[in-house]
Amino acid sequence: MKNDPLTRFFCTLVFVALSTLINAQEIKGSVPISDATKQKIDNLFKAWDGDKTPGASVAIIKDKEIVLKTAYGLANLEFKIKNTPATLFNIASNSKQFTAYAILHLAKEGKLGLEDDIRKYIPELPDFGATIKVKNLAQHTHGIRGITYLLGMAGWDIEDLISRNDVLKLLTQQQELNFLPETDFSYNNSGYMLLAEIIERTSGKPFHEYLDEIVFSPLEMTNTVLFEDYSKIIPNLSSPYFYDGNVYKKGIRNSKDIVGNTGIRTNIEDLGKWIINFENTEIGDKEVFDKLVQPTVLKTGDTLDYAFGQIVSKYKGRHVVGHGGSDAGYRSQILRFPDEKVSIIVLSNDGSLNADEKAHAIADIYLDDKNVSQSVKNGTNISKPTKAIPKETLKKYEGKFELRPGFIMEFNEKEEKLYVTATGQGTFALETLGEAQFQIRRISAVISFTEGEDGGFDSLTFDHNGQETVGTRIKYRMDVPELERYKGIYYSPELRTFYELVIENGVLLARHQRQETTSLSPLSDREFSGNTWFFGTLRFELIENTVEGFRVSSDRVQNLWFKKVKEPFEY
Repeated sequence: MKNDPLTRFFCTLVFVALSTLINAQEIKGSVPISDATKQKIDNLFKAWDGDKTPGASVAIIKDKEIVLKTAYGLANLEFKIKNTPATLFNIASNSKQFTAYAILHLAKEGKLGLEDDIRKYIPELPDFGATIKVKNLAQHTHGIRGITYLLGMAGWDIEDLISRNDVLKLLTQQQELNFLPETDFSYNNSGYMLLAEIIERTSGKPFHEYLDEIVFSPLEMTNTVLFEDYSKIIPNLSSPYFYDGNVYKKGIRNSKDIVGNTGIRTNIEDLGKWIINFENTEIGDKEVFDKLVQPTVLKTGDTLDYAFGQIVSKYKGRHVVGHGGSDAGYRSQILRFPDEKVSIIVLSNDGSLNADEKAHAIADIYLDDKNVSQSVKNGTNISKPTKAIPKETLKKYEGKFELRPGFIMEFNEKEEKLYVTATGQGTFALETLGEAQFQIRRISAVISFTEGEDGGFDSLTFDHNGQETVGTRIKYRMDVPELERYKGIYYSPELRTFYELVIENGVLLARHQRQETTSLSPLSDREFSGNTWFFGTLRFELIENTVEGFRVSSDRVQNLWFKKVKEPFEY
């Protein structure tokens, strides 16, 4: 996977860590590790001492044994039900490894080919002019646009009921790809949703039945459920929550028969069985398990760290295989260190908990890494804020900074505090570290402004986990007369939806009948940046100085076409 710090930042905003987890519950007879090691792990959560927060379940596996299984916080806030090692969580994108296993299992049986054109199994998909292979769906090298962003631009809210039919309809309406297959990588859910469809059509069985037949039943994962109906009642399932800065609120995801990319509800005990078998292959085909961790090679010759539903990389010199998950207030992270035969599982029902960070910190402690940071030893990973900065000084940092095409950070002073809003994200309060240095406590990121010769601050450095990105202040301005030509109604044949562009208070706005209004900030005379999560950059196309339409690009959708029309019915 490309090690883009901003992509990591975008993902980490989904995994943000808050200080709200409860001290570990002692699970008698299940912790054959030293008290000192156990205490260090508990120290990671020492700020979460109480009975008013969601929490997590944690497991450490060594060789063929679960050497630690413990739980923190509440599975349900309304009824004060505690999390335990038996509590079920939505593991979100960690479901992908099971989907990948199923597709490789079918290939091993000769029921499909990994090199086959996906239209052999889903003929209703359009001919994009390039062959998309089955394996491309599993490796995120297919080039198909990201379904989450397509749904957002088409008018679906994140909490709306979404069905498999909705997904297939949108994907079959697409006329272009983000890139040619096997020439690039873009992590999104479209590929794994299509894999689930292929698995059903090829096996002749519902997806959940096939997984139960080849994985769950053989491994006696009796508490593992494939969630295909938002109204289904699942015993011992935790409830998901988000922290909005003041209180916890319920996380909502109303998906109907959406599987492949997500959907599995399970616990650390059942996942332990899967991981132990992954390492030892007593059940199943070793060749299939080996294939799951085979890195992807692009046509360019570049090798990615994404394999088949697994990320194969290095951590402090150690070979590690892992994956994370995030969905509606649930977070998950599974790390495997094959050489040490150690695995870490973190499952959470706190949408503000950074499961990836916690899992790596636990690995540091358990593996007794000499590079364990002082912050991990102390149970924290952020600096202490310094004294407040005068309002007049904070005002100097206000403005918009572009860190990459389509990714903007906007800073505003309010009540003598500085706030930042990033493209597609919420607003975060900044804590002062120095006169020109601030931190986003919730994601352990540091922002440093650079003063120019004129005394202004026209650039910044964004540091997240040691990965630095430079941002430049956007100074481009457009007057209302210049914006006038962009007003009008635009239609997307691939989304079957309209947007109306209007001007209010000197700002160009994109309005949709179901979505929130997007504010468009000029980057040049033809390019604008949107402030909603589904609108990244918008570039107008003109012929002889007449606006023909615009193309929208975001994190996982590129160059989606909107044609300018005179009336909504003329398309």
